[in-house]
Amino acid sequence: MQHPHPMRKGTTAAELAKRLGVNIKTVYKYTALPREEYEANSISRAKPWEGLGMSRATWYNKGKPSPKIKQKLPA
Repeated sequence: MQHPHPMRKGTTAAELAKRLGVNIKTVYKYTALPREEYEANSISRAKPWEGLGMSRATWYNKGKPSPKIKQKLPA
């Protein structure tokens, strides 16, 4: 899997700013994801707790369970 911010690759924004000689806000600006891309990958957007019939708080309290796949058994 590719790193979401190929320019950063494990370094902090402060380290990168210092190395490049720019302000930390400049690093944030150039490494930030566009809002549409961020929301497309957001757990809140997918709402997996609704598929399990529970509230968001209960879903987090139970350790973020994933829905179990029901398989039909041969008759």
